[in-house]
Amino acid sequence: MLKQLHIQNYALIDSVNLSLSEGLSVITGETGAGKSILLGAIALLMGARADSKSLYDPEKKCIIEGTFALANYPHIRQLFEEEGLDFEDPCIIRREINPQGKSRTFVNDSPVTLDSLRKIGQELIDVHSQQDTWWMSHPDFSLELIDSFAQNQTLKSSYTLAFQAYTSAQEHVDHLVKQAASGMQGLDFMQFQFQELESAQLRTDEFEGLEIAVEKGENAEQIHEKLAGLANLLSLDELSIGQQMRLALQHTQSLSKWDPTYEAWKARLDSIWIELKDLSNEVESEAEDFQSDPASLQRQQQRLDLLNRLLQKYQVTDITSLIDMRNQLDDQIARFSNMDEAIAKAKAVLAMNQASAEKAALALSASRNKVLNPIVAQLTDSLAALGIPNATLAWENLQREMRISGIDKIQLLFSANKGLSPKPFKQVASGGELSRLMLSIKHLLAQKRALPTLILDEIDTGVSGEIAIKIGQMLTQMSQGHQLIAITHLPQIAAAGIAHWYVYKDHAGEKTVSSLRELKGEERVDEIAKMIGGQQGYVELKDNVRKLIQANHVK
Repeated sequence: MLKQLHIQNYALIDSVNLSLSEGLSVITGETGAGKSILLGAIALLMGARADSKSLYDPEKKCIIEGTFALANYPHIRQLFEEEGLDFEDPCIIRREINPQGKSRTFVNDSPVTLDSLRKIGQELIDVHSQQDTWWMSHPDFSLELIDSFAQNQTLKSSYTLAFQAYTSAQEHVDHLVKQAASGMQGLDFMQFQFQELESAQLRTDEFEGLEIAVEKGENAEQIHEKLAGLANLLSLDELSIGQQMRLALQHTQSLSKWDPTYEAWKARLDSIWIELKDLSNEVESEAEDFQSDPASLQRQQQRLDLLNRLLQKYQVTDITSLIDMRNQLDDQIARFSNMDEAIAKAKAVLAMNQASAEKAALALSASRNKVLNPIVAQLTDSLAALGIPNATLAWENLQREMRISGIDKIQLLFSANKGLSPKPFKQVASGGELSRLMLSIKHLLAQKRALPTLILDEIDTGVSGEIAIKIGQMLTQMSQGHQLIAITHLPQIAAAGIAHWYVYKDHAGEKTVSSLRELKGEERVDEIAKMIGGQQGYVELKDNVRKLIQANHVK
């Protein structure tokens, strides 16, 4: 349940602290005083999107903080574990909005995403506002009512998983069939490309060597001339480098006995002499072996032209990329060659998943059908107690192909008047009748759902007198299993509350502020009397109000 609500710098609220108790709490106030602001703040705690325009002072941060007692709700502990959050009791949820409109959310001081907050929020608080009556005409409304009453969470979860597996398998089959249709059209072209690359016998280390070989072949005469000249210069038999090196070695040999430095020079010259002899022999051998081969050059040029053409054609920069492309084509061709087998396997998986989904859908549908009559019976009794004795409820129940909600297309039909057949809500119900029907539904589901807090915003619209007293009694009964907060304009319901909060506007400062205070004792009696007789005629009604409060067993 919601124990504490702190609102700071939000809409017309500067700062408000609300302490709530178990049972039924009522909130009253003039129209426009700020009751909807409270709902907006609570919506932020449930994951609604934030907006910097809602800040009371645009230069300051907005803070909405709620403290929840959760010890008696083990399913919420499991949700915390699923979201990777530490479960603490009490649980503190804080939402901050800075002047730039950026929002931060914390659960027990751990930052969380809005998605996680919404999952947690919908298990903590159920808010019904006047605008929510449109949901009664939505195709999914009746199914949600039935599933909640039948407690179909497990069956619905099993069906959802099975249906998702079925649709995924169907998408896979459709993809393979489409791929096969498009692939077979291009198979010949892929085979041609693969054959072209395969016949090229590509090697990753070939291209650079070919470029060098062709370059040498095209300049063979000049290279041969330079090699011969270099070999002549390095010849150790000529009076040139060789003779000078011999003389240098002789001198260092003589010097080496007088100084270690000189001996080191000799060692270095010995090394140079050995390297020089190796280089001379290598150049001389290359000069003798080097020869022009026009036929080999032509083959190398043709090979290099082929590789360059393939690189340009397939728009890649190296042979490795060509090899990768060849391998990919090979894989694609093999895949298309086995496409019939792949499609057959995918269809077998689809048939299996479809059978599982259909079985789960039938189980869910059977559970739904079992509770249709009990729902109608309980709602009819509840509506009779709320002043609609001739209410008629019926189900329009059809089956259709599988979808995410199952195979059922069920709509609750309603008639408030004797002799008129039940029809969809929007065709037959007035605002007051819809409010009483929704209250009856909330009362019905309150017995089935382990929901900590239920907030009803003017669900008493369109009713008065004895019916309002009946609604107060129903709210009192509902509040025995849930924390119930009712925003109301009816004194009969205000008198039923264990706690009474009054919302008002304060115009004393430079800027209008919405504020909130708890009414107790005579102050509460005065407020309820004013709700009945107005500012002028409320005094003589106070005794009646006291009796009304006592009749509701409110201390």
